[in-house]
Amino acid sequence: MKQHPLRGLGLVLAMSFTVSPRLAVLTFGELVGKVLSALVPLFIGIFAAGAVAGDLRQMLLAAAALVGSTAVNNYLQVVGTSARVDLMERVGFAFDEKIARITGESETVDHLESPKYLDQLQILRDEGDALGAAYNMTLNIVNTVGYTVTILIVAGTADWRLLALALFGAPRLLASSLLSRWGRQAEEQGAAPSRLARHLVDLTTTPTPGAELRVFGLQRRLVARTREALTAWRRPGIRLAGRAGWLDAAFSILFFGAAAGLLVWMTSDVLGGSATIQSLVVALTVVRSLEGVSGTVSNTVQGLLRVVRNTDRYLWLEGYAAEVAGRHQGRAPLPAALTGGLRLDRVSFRYGGAERDSLSEVTLDLAPGTVIAVVGENGAGKSTLVKVLAGLYEPTAGRVMIDGVDLADYDTPAWRRNIAAAFQDNARFEFTAGTAIGLGDVTALTDRSRIDRAVEIGAAGPVLAALPWGLDTQLGTSWDDGVTLSGGQWQRLAISRSMMRPSPLLLILDEPTSALDAATEHELFDRYAAAARRARERNAITLLVTHRFSTVAAADLVVVLEHGKITELGSHAELIAAGGHYAELYELQAAGYR
Repeated sequence: MKQHPLRGLGLVLAMSFTVSPRLAVLTFGELVGKVLSALVPLFIGIFAAGAVAGDLRQMLLAAAALVGSTAVNNYLQVVGTSARVDLMERVGFAFDEKIARITGESETVDHLESPKYLDQLQILRDEGDALGAAYNMTLNIVNTVGYTVTILIVAGTADWRLLALALFGAPRLLASSLLSRWGRQAEEQGAAPSRLARHLVDLTTTPTPGAELRVFGLQRRLVARTREALTAWRRPGIRLAGRAGWLDAAFSILFFGAAAGLLVWMTSDVLGGSATIQSLVVALTVVRSLEGVSGTVSNTVQGLLRVVRNTDRYLWLEGYAAEVAGRHQGRAPLPAALTGGLRLDRVSFRYGGAERDSLSEVTLDLAPGTVIAVVGENGAGKSTLVKVLAGLYEPTAGRVMIDGVDLADYDTPAWRRNIAAAFQDNARFEFTAGTAIGLGDVTALTDRSRIDRAVEIGAAGPVLAALPWGLDTQLGTSWDDGVTLSGGQWQRLAISRSMMRPSPLLLILDEPTSALDAATEHELFDRYAAAARRARERNAITLLVTHRFSTVAAADLVVVLEHGKITELGSHAELIAAGGHYAELYELQAAGYR
């Protein structure tokens, strides 16, 4: 994942000048101010030498230079600081927007279930100010370099021994790489606990899990678990701060011990006449600056490395998105209607970090105009199969074919525009009810006739009848006048949303009735059958995923999955007659209704 540091800095500078060239240029006024502030010890030394020599002109010139440089520095600092604060906000927003786009616009969604990807994303969230302050840190580097060079010139012209004193700040600089390595370790160690802590906080602050927490008496346990997660998240950073504090104290003792010895030596030389009062005054005023230089440079280097670490992560996310996009370059036009159907050709899929495949060597033909039911117990791979067909997951091995052409050769977004789907884990869009349904086809988002039709097919009429303002009702109690819905009501809206597209090539119903009662499920299945018949006329394919076998008798083909493999295939009657695992499971479920 590690990138070249200059690439990260180049990214920061490019982003800053793109966001606001004017503000980016104004911030460089601080550099001039820093150089002027570094000259202050020289002006004080010249003033002191003039005072000892009784040279009023020298004193006035030194005083004028001191006052003038201070005034100009203060003005430039105000202008530059104001510009950099404004720019930090803009750059931070620009990076946040890009990260959201990278995450949200990826062609697939399997990265959202990858611990490695989520850890990197979490660190970027936890270090959210690092990218926003990246230009600020880059500017600090420029300012530090300008100030350091100037202060070393001033010190060297006063007395060569002051340059030797500056070398005592070198250990602090050498420790920067060590502190940076510790910082990276602390960030990596805190990523997973941070995600867990945020999840636990969400559990305690959202209404849905609130009932179970109270019924099962989990509040204290959850609070204790949250405390443990937060501690695990913050402990590496606290440990890092402690180590850094001890190192800083040791470096300061070393530097000021050497500075005390040097000042005694120079004072002796001034009293002996081998050194000037100007050099001693410059030394007295420059010592603190020399110590500050090593500290500032060290902090700047650490900040720079922090920026580089986070730009590395950003570039890794960007590279991942580019890699995914590179595998989805297909632009072949989709057929208006299916002629050859869909085929899974030895398709396997494994989630990142998993020890075994969720789908293994699956070969399946879905003929045009057919209704296919995919059944199996929980964890059999049914939903994974659906997401592979929809192009949401990229097969680990094998191919998905559409009319004999690899799905990768088609335009993936265009394929999805020809899919209608209702998923078990449906999105709960807290908009108005009409919008929550209309999102199933954004081209008809405000088309009430299309929405009414989808409501009818999805059997969501009773849900809307119970809402105070029907389709205009705000959903979600976190909003003014918003109402809450049951799981079954949300599911009916999701089903209606899936019916918004008038002529999809593939209709996916993935456990769409899991939260509904048997009577409602039967009513909906009758409507699915009607929708499937209409789809059959267009050669469209209807894919029904369920673990309730009572709804699959009318399917043309039943696919039985076990542990990611197809174990049985045929019509309902054929599988019952075969007396295999499907017949056994069907009989077990049927017995429950007797």
